[in-house]
Amino acid sequence: MSKLIISFLLLLFVSLSSLGTIAYLDARSSMIELALEPLQMSATLKEDALNRWLETHRKATVSLAVLPEVKTQAEILLTRDQSSEEFARAYRQMQSLMSIAFATQSDVRDIFILTVSTGKVIFSTNPSTEGQSRSADEYFIEGLKQTYVQSIYLFPGTNQPTLTISTPLSGENNQILGVLAVNLNLETAAEIITQINPNLNEEIYWVTRFKVPIYTNTPDPQKLPRRLQNQGLEAALKQKNGTHQDLNYAGEAIIGVHRWLEQWNSVLLVEKSRFEVLKPVHNLAKNILFTGLLLSIICIYIIYKLIQNLTQPILKLTTAATHIADGNLKLVPVTTTDEVGMLTKALNQITQQLHHLYSRLEDRINQPQNTDFKPQEISTQRQEQETLLNSNIPTKNQNLTTSKKLNSKQFSQFLEAIPIGVVVLDAQGNIYYSNHVAQGLFGPGAVPDADSDAEIYPSYIAGTEQIYAEKDLPLVRALHGETATINDIEVHQGDQIIPLESWGTPIYDEAGNIVFAIAAFQDTSERKNAETERQIFIEDLFKINCDLQLALDQEEQLNSTAERFVPHQFLTFLGYESIVDVKIGDAVQQEMSILFSDIRSFTQLSEQMSPSENFKFINAYLARMEPAIVENYGLIDKYIGDAIMALFGCSANHAVQAGIDMLKYLSEFNLTRCRPDRPPIQIGIGINTGDLMLGIVGGKDRMDTTVISDAVNLAARLEKLTKKYSVPLLISENTFLALPDPTAYALRLIDQVVVTGKSKKVSVFEVFEADSPQVRQKKLETKTQFELAITYYYQEEYQQAIKLFSECLTENPTDTVAQMYWQKLQSQL
Repeated sequence: MSKLIISFLLLLFVSLSSLGTIAYLDARSSMIELALEPLQMSATLKEDALNRWLETHRKATVSLAVLPEVKTQAEILLTRDQSSEEFARAYRQMQSLMSIAFATQSDVRDIFILTVSTGKVIFSTNPSTEGQSRSADEYFIEGLKQTYVQSIYLFPGTNQPTLTISTPLSGENNQILGVLAVNLNLETAAEIITQINPNLNEEIYWVTRFKVPIYTNTPDPQKLPRRLQNQGLEAALKQKNGTHQDLNYAGEAIIGVHRWLEQWNSVLLVEKSRFEVLKPVHNLAKNILFTGLLLSIICIYIIYKLIQNLTQPILKLTTAATHIADGNLKLVPVTTTDEVGMLTKALNQITQQLHHLYSRLEDRINQPQNTDFKPQEISTQRQEQETLLNSNIPTKNQNLTTSKKLNSKQFSQFLEAIPIGVVVLDAQGNIYYSNHVAQGLFGPGAVPDADSDAEIYPSYIAGTEQIYAEKDLPLVRALHGETATINDIEVHQGDQIIPLESWGTPIYDEAGNIVFAIAAFQDTSERKNAETERQIFIEDLFKINCDLQLALDQEEQLNSTAERFVPHQFLTFLGYESIVDVKIGDAVQQEMSILFSDIRSFTQLSEQMSPSENFKFINAYLARMEPAIVENYGLIDKYIGDAIMALFGCSANHAVQAGIDMLKYLSEFNLTRCRPDRPPIQIGIGINTGDLMLGIVGGKDRMDTTVISDAVNLAARLEKLTKKYSVPLLISENTFLALPDPTAYALRLIDQVVVTGKSKKVSVFEVFEADSPQVRQKKLETKTQFELAITYYYQEEYQQAIKLFSECLTENPTDTVAQMYWQKLQSQL
């Protein structure tokens, strides 16, 4: 028993230990994989964000270098004597131009221009660097050939990570005259990668190719070594992306994702504490251990009781067998009904037989010897009785007539079993045979030797009341040697009409004479009914097809109507073809340009009109504005009273051009409003570009399309600012930078505003392309002085600013923005 218990316990221990170990290892592996998935996603998003940030500044640098005004002034700076008045004037113009770049790019640390021959700084927004030579720097050497992004380095003096982008500066004949370079600080880039997935509790390490940390979000970055070292960093420096498990700089076990940033020549590590990742697994292991111990104790008790119940009867049998061997013939109590109980019963029977045998032997031994004892004679007689079995053996010479009758009977049974009617005529045309089906079809008279008054149902031509000619029946034609088939016959049984199909053929004897004619008749009612049902089905199917076509036409009309409420482009962005497929919660992120427009002083206008006139006026106005948006590949997200919100997914160019076209169409619309009761209207348009979420929101019974983003809020705010500046069209710096060629439009910098909830200022540009030709020309002529005055204003050099604003107003007295700044400065001074 003890061996059995020990064996069971060993088996239990091995099973539970194996199960627990496998569960722990599997849970640990799964938890690590589960933790790596969001880290990989986070690393991908950070990499994409960094690349977009870099690409934005690279494009901005190239755009700055190809601006006609920059090229013109740079050519003067690089080819004229520095002491000349022309050089001084170009220097001032370049200061004005670069001030705009500073206003639109908060990440710019310095912008400077280098000569082609010596790499000397001829112009810089940081004047202290002018005159210095950069001929040995990598960005100068490569920048003479192409647009080049130099690897991150520590900026002299501040020791802050810096990135330099350089691009060639060419003259009118495309001859390279110098290099335009931009130094960028990386604070915004670091902020970008920190803000992506901030709830992952991840550790971020942005490292140069020399293993020097650029940025980390660890609580105490001063504790970082000057150069980092781990497996992930080494793998990434070999330009291999993947995952790693190693120790961090503090010796703590981590899991992480490493990415080689090709465009940055640097490494991004996103890591997480292995202990924190596996904490749920450790808790699971503790629970498994505790549960295993508890189960082991329970199992040990159960196994002990089970083995005890199994071995006790066997032990009793063993003891009983030992007693029997010793001559102690005692019965064993039967306590079970299983195999052990049956064995106990068998042992008890053996014990009883042995006891009986011993008793007889003892009686024989104790019986006195008697010579008169005679054995009893028993005589046994056996008699065997045999019974002869006689069977009738059929003779070989059976009667031939009997055989023929047997064959005829079998043939009749065969014909009776056929589920069609069969009628046989002899050579004289009398009915020789008909089966029960034929009798059911043609009546009681259709049998051999029928009474003369027995009724035979008449046969008619199908669908008529005309009797079928006897000579044309297949059975009669068969008597004349023809094989015929007809399917236009029917039998009338009172009110019931049975359609039939009939086949007839002759039967010849050995001499070739016709001795019989046989015909088969099949009731085709089911077939006719099936054909009728099929025809009805075809007609119903045709009707359904017509209804389906009508439904499709209605659905197409419904979709066409629905597109007027939910544009098809919106559904395309969500990945749907039909409005019926959309559901609440569907959303997609995309960079788009948002246009807001609104009628100025609409409340005063609407008060002068009745409700019906208000609707007519708004519909007339919106009908004029809609083509300007649609023709420029925009979609109208919603009408908000007199306001319009439109989205442009292809290019910021389309949004700006749509705004210009709206103003032109408005001028045409105002030509129809020259009466005193119909004054011309003015609108304000604000455009911003940025990432936003498009999706479906609502409840169970009502849902709608919407867009959610800070970019939308800024576009709405720009529209409101048009009233403050008395200008019709404003765009943000985001839209300005997204334009492939900003010089294609007449625009100028007019302000910097702080977006709600943000600390960073956003530059605002006026687009005056749709102004009257005279006003447009005046604004272009004063653009340089105006933007330089804005720069002085934000540098708090108010005397210089008011002087330049005065010059602008002298040239263009109708410039409302210059008037606003001039009045504000007058009040401040």
